[in-house]
Amino acid sequence: MAPKLRRIVIGTVIVLLAAAGPIAFLDYFLPHHAIVRLVGAETRRPVGTNESHTTTHDVFYVFAEDVETKKPRVFRNEDTGWGFPFYFKFNSADLQAVAQSIAGERGTALLTYYGWRIQILSVVPNVTNIKRAALDERPPIPWFNLGFAAVVVGGSIWLALWIRGFWKRRS
Repeated sequence: MAPKLRRIVIGTVIVLLAAAGPIAFLDYFLPHHAIVRLVGAETRRPVGTNESHTTTHDVFYVFAEDVETKKPRVFRNEDTGWGFPFYFKFNSADLQAVAQSIAGERGTALLTYYGWRIQILSVVPNVTNIKRAALDERPPIPWFNLGFAAVVVGGSIWLALWIRGFWKRRS
């Protein structure tokens, strides 16, 4: 392989590896949408122990199935509060009531959520909004995600060109 081609390949691999972390981070925390049929909802109270006292809090779960494939999907419905990620969600009990109402009818809903489902780690995505939806409705286009990605990509290109120009001026 020619030295110039080798530098291009190695540079491309380094850029892709450096971008993988931020891309995964953004994919996890930016909102996603899904049209699902709600089949159930429940509340669990996990018990955590602290050195000074035992802590409990309600964790709501929403059970659904994909409308087209009938594959089961599980979502967590937990308040984010004031912390990260900054969804400022304080209405998990209200959303749970909506989920139970729709599940009682075996109706379809548009779920807005963030996170991934990783079964081996028992990680489930967190619901941020639930709305009734028609069976033939399509999820909305994620304009915020597209705009955010455009800003990140544009900023990265600008930064790369600025650094390149900086090094050219120094030479």
